[in-house]
Amino acid sequence: MLRWSIFLLLFTVNISADTTLQNTVCKQCHPLIYAEYQASMHSHASIFRDPVHKAVWDKHPAKRKNKYECARCHTPSDTTIRPGKPLVPNSIQLTQPISCQTCHTIERIEKHSKYNINIYTKKKKYFFSADPKRKGKKVVFKEKSGLFGLFKKPVGSPFHTIDYSNEIYYNGQMCMGCHAHKQNGKGFTVCDLEVKQGNSKESCISCHMPQKKGTLANQKQSATHAYHGVSIHQTPKELSKYIDLALKKEPHGFTITIHNKATHTLFPQPLRLNQLRVSIERNGKKLTLPPVSFKRVIGVNGKPSMPWLAETVLKDTLIKALEKRKVDYSTVLQKGDEVTVKFGYYLVNPHAAKKLGIKDKKVTDFKVLTQKRFKL
Repeated sequence: MLRWSIFLLLFTVNISADTTLQNTVCKQCHPLIYAEYQASMHSHASIFRDPVHKAVWDKHPAKRKNKYECARCHTPSDTTIRPGKPLVPNSIQLTQPISCQTCHTIERIEKHSKYNINIYTKKKKYFFSADPKRKGKKVVFKEKSGLFGLFKKPVGSPFHTIDYSNEIYYNGQMCMGCHAHKQNGKGFTVCDLEVKQGNSKESCISCHMPQKKGTLANQKQSATHAYHGVSIHQTPKELSKYIDLALKKEPHGFTITIHNKATHTLFPQPLRLNQLRVSIERNGKKLTLPPVSFKRVIGVNGKPSMPWLAETVLKDTLIKALEKRKVDYSTVLQKGDEVTVKFGYYLVNPHAAKKLGIKDKKVTDFKVLTQKRFKL
């Protein structure tokens, strides 16, 4: 009991002393999740931590007017942003541009053609979360007495109420305020996830926040927790299981089938470039075939352009939700051949990266999402 009282005292002091860096408050109860968050794109979403976002912002005409309209999704935690004033590398921009509170206080998603909007709860210290075993319940902090009042046991979080009844935290719709689609100022859709659920039981949550070993919180031990660090930038292997690669030998050569098990288009952002890479080892020699690219090229007047200038789609070969895409090769395979198939991506198309002046290898290097080796 004394130990718990000391914890509450320290917790209260820390909250009072640090009202801006609220993620540090979360860290006291959720150290494992906090550590995972540090590697996530939610932690790196600002222009001061994401080289791609910075490069695009540096080229954007709105920068000259200090009219940063990306904050709605890239830095919603920073309430100091004002029209006409330049962005500054304050503590929020550098550590928690999209904070824990940002995601856990989304009450519902308001759908619009230009982009969707997150509607946040107005209740103070009221967080939403998902737990199938507690679905429909709300947990408010209190102390339960036991053994005729001889001891007390704390229930819930001393900082916030937890509401497990919000359906959008179970079906992944809570992500659709920022990740569904985006139109530019000309009313042209720059990117669209084109979510298609079909018969799949997967969602944003099950794919991008799988259950991992480790307790959810210090006060209430649990065997697993929802992983908060999956990022296509840092941990593509976590998502590789949603892409299947198959090879079929044909009389004219062979066919590679890419099965997208995800319920959305693969890499719909126009700056991305997906590629299928195939190599054949035969009698100690390696034959590398030309890569096959999948991309969505947008532009104006028949030429590729930056997203804010685009008015039309010039080319779209992206692999859609749940699609099986076949790629034919004319090379005839022989017995004993070993074929290595890799499917991966560039965070930024090399041509676009050059125009944007991006040289960071974390951005410019080709990343393998999944690969498979076939022996004939």
